[in-house]
Amino acid sequence: MKKIFEQLLNANTAREITDILEVLTEDFEIKWLPVGGRGNNQSTINMGTDPAAGLVERITNSIDAVLDLEWYEQGCPTDIDSPRLAAQKWFGIQEGKLRNIKDASGKSIQELGKRISVTLKDSEREDFPTVEIRDYGTGIKGEDFSKTILSLNDNNKIDKLHQMGAYGQGGSTALSFNTFTIIISRPHKILKKGNGVSFTIVRFNDGGVGQKKLGWYEYCVSDKLQTLSIDLPEDKFKSGTLVRHIGMDIGKYKAKITGPTSSLWYLAHHFMFDTVLPFTITGERESDLTKGKKENRIVLGNNRRLTLGGGDERELTQYKNDASLTFKDGKVTIYWWVLTIEGEKPWDRIKNYTQASQPIIITFNGQKQGHLLNSIIKTELKLPFLEKYLVVQIECDQMDNESKRQLFSSTRENTRDTSIKKELERLVIDTLEADDELKRLDKERRDRYLQKDETEAMDKLKKRLASRINHYLKATGGGSGVKASETSQTVKTKKQPPIPINDPPTFLEITTPDDKEVFIGKTFSVKFKTDAHPNLFSNPDWFFAVMEPHSFGSFTGSARVVDGYGIAYFKTSDAVEEGAEAKITLELRPPRQKTITDTVSVIAAPLPEGSDDKNPGNKNAPKIEIINVNENHQYYKDHNWNKTNVASVEDDQDTVYIYINDSNQHLTKLLERAQQYSTQAVDSIKNRYREHVGFCAFMIDKNKIEERLQTEDGKTIAPEIIEQIKTADLENGCETVCGMISDFFEYIRTETEETVA
Repeated sequence: MKKIFEQLLNANTAREITDILEVLTEDFEIKWLPVGGRGNNQSTINMGTDPAAGLVERITNSIDAVLDLEWYEQGCPTDIDSPRLAAQKWFGIQEGKLRNIKDASGKSIQELGKRISVTLKDSEREDFPTVEIRDYGTGIKGEDFSKTILSLNDNNKIDKLHQMGAYGQGGSTALSFNTFTIIISRPHKILKKGNGVSFTIVRFNDGGVGQKKLGWYEYCVSDKLQTLSIDLPEDKFKSGTLVRHIGMDIGKYKAKITGPTSSLWYLAHHFMFDTVLPFTITGERESDLTKGKKENRIVLGNNRRLTLGGGDERELTQYKNDASLTFKDGKVTIYWWVLTIEGEKPWDRIKNYTQASQPIIITFNGQKQGHLLNSIIKTELKLPFLEKYLVVQIECDQMDNESKRQLFSSTRENTRDTSIKKELERLVIDTLEADDELKRLDKERRDRYLQKDETEAMDKLKKRLASRINHYLKATGGGSGVKASETSQTVKTKKQPPIPINDPPTFLEITTPDDKEVFIGKTFSVKFKTDAHPNLFSNPDWFFAVMEPHSFGSFTGSARVVDGYGIAYFKTSDAVEEGAEAKITLELRPPRQKTITDTVSVIAAPLPEGSDDKNPGNKNAPKIEIINVNENHQYYKDHNWNKTNVASVEDDQDTVYIYINDSNQHLTKLLERAQQYSTQAVDSIKNRYREHVGFCAFMIDKNKIEERLQTEDGKTIAPEIIEQIKTADLENGCETVCGMISDFFEYIRTETEETVA
């Protein structure tokens, strides 16, 4: 048995496991039991569709094992109600947030990170590495395997508030992405459950063709139906648990572990977005070795990377903020970061942290539970120039149990599409919409692309295009119209000057004007500026927001004060009457210092006619702006355009910007033909092309095919597919337009010449 155990401890391939099983079967007469005690366990274990989610569940289990061991060593305290509080009290991590640790290279954090490791090893197949998860936590006694690590839908963590596990299937879904899994564990001596090392092998039994409808997952035990075990000294296998998935299909995450995307580094930081405890990832594959040495990296989560950075990452975040807000009977905290546009390929930078189409991450205890789409940023918030630069985290650690029940699924691959999710989405929109710095940054980035063509011909082109669009919208009932933009100088947006901190603070001034109209039953914000330290506003004993009368609504939370500017959030009551007034007082009571306050009045108003929850009060017709782009244009460079790109539409609160590629291959052929005649002919062909392609691009964007296309089960099509469809439609439209221009080439080229004559 000792020899078998040593072989098992070093086994990384299916062939090695098969050889071990042959010996176990012949010499020890092992038997097989179904995982979870159920012969029909495939339907439960195969519930997961993403191998990353199953692998992350193993990491979560390891974190729980380390937390649980510390709980025992602390005397099993009863005053710890969350993993964050446990991390703060037991490991000295402020608020249980790794973002609060300034120096992650410190010995205590590095040593803590070594207590959990995830390692990629070579197997027989290059694309299917063996994945090992090892922790030095409580460990498990062999007879408890069936009730813990090999259980299904058990409730062994539901009363342990210091642990993360609650909503997952444990790590059982990870079993479905490989044929064999090794489990080895030794209980820590503090558990007083003996000192033996227990182990088993899990495999998939296909049931035989024509004999069973489905196969099942099973694990081996001794002939006495007891887990295989061996007595070993501590130095041969330290207390804790090792799980090794042999030849695991980890999907796209098989690149070199240190790669920024499609790697274990990306998987760990993205799915453990705000991990409670650090852990280590290691690459032992030939492809991971650097000069013969294996790679080791500590994982601290994307929240910390975006907030504090490391290496050059600090320079890759231009702006950050967060707000802690009331939600139902609990709270959520929303974090948001804007990535810089400096450096190489800024448009692709977001891929280092999340999928560009899913930049809003929903987490519980730091683990990703789901996401919201980037359409919120582009369409709802009208921040099109931040679409690929804005990353958002919705932390649900303090959400009430009923909301969690409605929101979270057991696979943790995505959240449930319920009314709670819609309300959470609305909260994100209302929160970010109040941040004027996001609007300023969006306009600042827009201005980089505005190279005005103020010719009379361009003015006429925009008017013709606006007229065509309005006729179409009127005929189809497609909503409010548009108008041609005026050829005026763009006003550059300016960042507000930072306010120096004073101690004690001298002022708190509300900048929201008096008698502000606020919509009944909706969220609204009050802006203020101050010279007080930002930390004072995060303490409910020092910062107050009072609304009188109380029946008018309630204070829901505030954003972090940045450079002396802050936002307080409120929500009006559904029952408040139109025209009702309220006084809002912001009050700061620094300890042992003078109280400072300011007050503003608000008036309840109904939603304007023709508006809705998404765009309350937005009745102004947007302007049409055409931006001509070529190889030297910044937009062309930032968006990795080439000669096949046609156009793009960006829509903010005031203007619809249509970027048209003047370097398109089909247009280029027409212009080569036109330049044989005259400059006027070239301009005439260009402008006719721009008008028709601009109309086509606007219509494709306006039609919002993402809202029309749904899968059979009611789910929306993946954003990447939507973009491919739009791109194909634009390319087809471009070819059609160019074909028509070619057919009427002589008429169009002489049009301008005759006008000039």
